[in-house]
Amino acid sequence: MTPEGSARFDLGDVRVGAAYELARGDERHRIAELKRSRRIHLSDMLALVFENRETIRSTLEEALRTERIDDPDRVAGELAAFNAVVPEPGQVAALLFLEVADPADLAAAAAQLEGIEQAVFIEVGGTRVRGVAEAVSPPGESTPAHFLRFNLEPDQRNAIATGSAIVVGTDHRNLTMQIQLDEEQRASVAADL
Repeated sequence: MTPEGSARFDLGDVRVGAAYELARGDERHRIAELKRSRRIHLSDMLALVFENRETIRSTLEEALRTERIDDPDRVAGELAAFNAVVPEPGQVAALLFLEVADPADLAAAAAQLEGIEQAVFIEVGGTRVRGVAEAVSPPGESTPAHFLRFNLEPDQRNAIATGSAIVVGTDHRNLTMQIQLDEEQRASVAADL
C-alpha cells in the first residue's frame, strides 16, 4: 500500500515497452524471490500464493509485455482489470493454483478438488477466516486458478502484526489439512497488512 493509503495502480505506477524491457531481468528475479516465501503447498497438486501490490504489478507488466500493449488507453483498461484484484486495506489476497504436471491429468484433478476455492481458510489466534473466491485467469498461466480474498478483522491483523502464528488450510471433502506458516512466510503475509 502506498503512504497515501491507496493500493490502486495508475499509469505512472507501471513500466511498459522499453522502460519495462530495461528493468525486466532484475524485476523478474526480485519478484521470484519475493514469491518464494509466499508460495504455500497445500498438497502435491495445490498451492496458495499470497499476492500483494508488487506481485500483482509484476504480473500486470508481464501481461502488457506479452500482449504488446503500450497505448495509454489500452494500458488504462488493463490497469482497471488488475486494480480489481489489488487487496483492500485489511485484506490478504492469494491465488489458489491447481498444479498438475501432466495436462492429461488436469480434468481428473479438477474434478477431485471441485469447490476447493470455497474451502480454503486462514486461522489466526484460533479464529478462522474463509477465503472469498473470485475466478480469474492469470496471464501466462495454463492451470486453473482462483483469486481468494481473506477479510481480516482488526484483532486478527493486530495479532499477525505482533507475531501470532498463521495457519492456512482447507476443509474440502477430499482434502482436509492445515499448515502453520514458517516465520519467513508469516512475515511476508504480515508485511501486506
